[in-house]
Amino acid sequence: MDRLGPLRHLIQHHPIIDNHAHNLLNRESATDYDNYPLEAITSEAHGQALENARTTLPLLRATNQLSELYGCPCENWDDVQSAHDRWVREDYDGLIRRSLEGTHALLLDDLLGDDEDVENFDWHDSFTVSTTKRIVRIEAVAADLILQLASSERKAGETVWNNFRQRFQNALSEAMEDPNVVGFKSVVCYRTGLDVDPYSSDDTTLAGSLVRTLDSGTTRSGFRVEDKPLNDWLVQQTLKAISFKKMAGVVKPLQFHTGLGDDDINLVRANPAYLQPLIAQYSKADIVLLHSAYPYTREAGYLACVYPNVYLDLGEVFPMVSRDAQENILRQSLELTPASRLLWSTDGHFHPETFWLANRQFRQALETVLVDYVQKGDYNTPQAIKVAADILFHNSNRLYGLKMTPEYTPAIPSGTLSTNQTKPPTKSDALDVFIHANPEVEYVWMQWIDYTATVRVRMFPIDDFTQIARQQRRIGISVAAVSILQDDTVTLDGSTAGQLYLEPDLSSLCLNGSMTKPAAPSATVMAFWESEANESLDVCPRRTLQTIVNQLQAENNITVQCGLEIEVVFLTPTKGQTGKTAYTPATTNHSWSQMTSDTRRLVPLLEEIHRTLASIGISLEQFHAESAPGQFEFILPPLAPLAAVDSLIAARQVITAVAERHGLRATLHPRPIPNGQGSAAHAHVSISPPTREENFLAGVLTHYPAIMAFTLSQDASYDRIRAGIWPGSEWVAWGFQNRETPVRKIGPGHWEIKSLDGLANPYFAIAAILAGGYLGLKENTPLTMGECTADPSTLSADQLSALGVTTPLPKSLAESLEALGGDESLKALLGPELVRNYTIVKRAESARLLSMPEEERRLWLLERY
Repeated sequence: MDRLGPLRHLIQHHPIIDNHAHNLLNRESATDYDNYPLEAITSEAHGQALENARTTLPLLRATNQLSELYGCPCENWDDVQSAHDRWVREDYDGLIRRSLEGTHALLLDDLLGDDEDVENFDWHDSFTVSTTKRIVRIEAVAADLILQLASSERKAGETVWNNFRQRFQNALSEAMEDPNVVGFKSVVCYRTGLDVDPYSSDDTTLAGSLVRTLDSGTTRSGFRVEDKPLNDWLVQQTLKAISFKKMAGVVKPLQFHTGLGDDDINLVRANPAYLQPLIAQYSKADIVLLHSAYPYTREAGYLACVYPNVYLDLGEVFPMVSRDAQENILRQSLELTPASRLLWSTDGHFHPETFWLANRQFRQALETVLVDYVQKGDYNTPQAIKVAADILFHNSNRLYGLKMTPEYTPAIPSGTLSTNQTKPPTKSDALDVFIHANPEVEYVWMQWIDYTATVRVRMFPIDDFTQIARQQRRIGISVAAVSILQDDTVTLDGSTAGQLYLEPDLSSLCLNGSMTKPAAPSATVMAFWESEANESLDVCPRRTLQTIVNQLQAENNITVQCGLEIEVVFLTPTKGQTGKTAYTPATTNHSWSQMTSDTRRLVPLLEEIHRTLASIGISLEQFHAESAPGQFEFILPPLAPLAAVDSLIAARQVITAVAERHGLRATLHPRPIPNGQGSAAHAHVSISPPTREENFLAGVLTHYPAIMAFTLSQDASYDRIRAGIWPGSEWVAWGFQNRETPVRKIGPGHWEIKSLDGLANPYFAIAAILAGGYLGLKENTPLTMGECTADPSTLSADQLSALGVTTPLPKSLAESLEALGGDESLKALLGPELVRNYTIVKRAESARLLSMPEEERRLWLLERY
């Protein structure tokens, strides 16, 4: 896997919020090609013009790609239609589920198609992770109200106008209050063009416009709202309502159809540049320009660049135009448009294939374009990853106020149709995908990390694990897991009565790169802890981390990424005369970032570690020699916190196993060689958006002494808390690119936390750091501490005081545990029972270790970590 592997993987597998789509047809209508021709999945043409679509490049490309969706070869369009008919007849739900794979939520304009032919908007919930939300089309609302008026007694124009105006405004108010409605849509582009007058006409003109509309239709045929004064007024009223509600904190944008459409559109007036006066007039209302505004993408991008209330949607052109056109549209969108203003949608409608093709082709184009920009140096990999995740999910999540946490639900691999495939997808479907891709796997190792940071494991034959993943059986372990020491001693306050249950998190399922040959192929999965009643346990380390991440997202609309580092020392074991194993550094002619003769000897080991990690989907960003003899650093790519820690555990196990195959011991001990340089496990934490970064940082600094109880969790960890050796100094402080402060600021919303080493349970450690930041946001903690530009230990008391640096770092585990015990807000957030159990375990562990002679204690830890 190349260095761009994490970017490629995210683009292809990150969940999406589809910010503009339409209802699917019911089973009976899904093969009604007279009213809903299948060729329309790649063309806006109608009638005779649509017959020509079979010779277009987009449709021929779709023909070839749909073979994958259907699980059978499609040589021509007749094959596509036959396969579609078969899926609809035998497993329509299965076709929909596969077509919506990876879709977290749908935002539906549910007023396209006849009511009796399409499914209701909430029917779609069974195929996505989150509930479907509605986009209200204002012209359809108006047409329905006009139909109601026409069905009643007609009165004078002004009277009917007053009646209609009140009803429409009431309908807007109701939609504003409806939690299922997250936005509005206008098709004024189709009706009278985008040159919408930002100012309302007088009532006489509007009444006349309404009367002309009433005269243009019948109660049988319905009414089409296409008289300019009335159409402009509908848009103006919606923007006024949106602006008013936004002042009260309710954000519901207005989407505009822009750019290409069928022959019912004036292509010239479909240019969003016509909307500029309206955008400027209603600067408080959020506006979304749909469909990439193609062929006016650059004009739309300009508007999204210079107006803070404008967003550009990238939908519909996938799969309506060719691959080259799609990539050019993306590049044009990125010419000016901030990536934070770009949204993704399929414009999927009627046939499930519209969703599948749009998502597949968009992911392909996005990967091509972003990888190209990274290779040319325009983006670095973390920047491109953020752009992709924002476009696919986070921008829509923020704009529409959805407060969703991304979750990807895989579909069943293609193959034989199953008429039993009628229930909604479950998390165990991920196992089917994994087994399909890795049929050689015979065993699955289910792992968890206890309070001493010991990795525990249970191993299962694949068939037995499949039963566990499908919740056909449960695996219980002793409740002593929360109070057990490394040698299986249970603390005095612990209990062996009762049990908790391991719930595999299939999102962490990966090939096992740590096994020693000739062991059979296996996989690893991390586990949550659950109660007897199938409820999540708050004392679970993984659950603790994920809960904090979810709270940051739900309450502050903040997403977090973590980039974790592994510092490891390779040691050569030798047997002494007493029979005991002694350890010496694997290299001695060794220094930071230098390639010495000693270092070169270990290059094959380092490269084998990289290749092994790549084979299980973990891509190293870099690796290099560190300062201590035998010490190297491996840097992992930024990921969501839980995934980052899961990858960290897997990577450490690979490093350890590969080192053993080379006859070496790899240790995370913070100072494996007495009086030598130390080893850490620094964490990079970044929040997006970084708008409240000072509150977040202030919270971390305020709670830092208590946080250290989790990040430096052994007495041996505190041997590094001294000045002058880049461990983060001796004071709670921060500085921009200052490696002698415990918190190094790297960029907006991006910090490196230095008080962390390999003896910590990393789930607890990252959870504690994020909890401090969360409390800073919740309590609006001001950042009163100034930036430190030197090693704080070299500053005088007056200099420290002037910076607001007043708190020394704990010098022992006992001190940090005492700080934790006195930090009531951090304890409450992490959970009083968790903190109590953790404190008991760490004190018992400390007492046991401190009772050993110093050399025995060093070897005891070195052989376990």
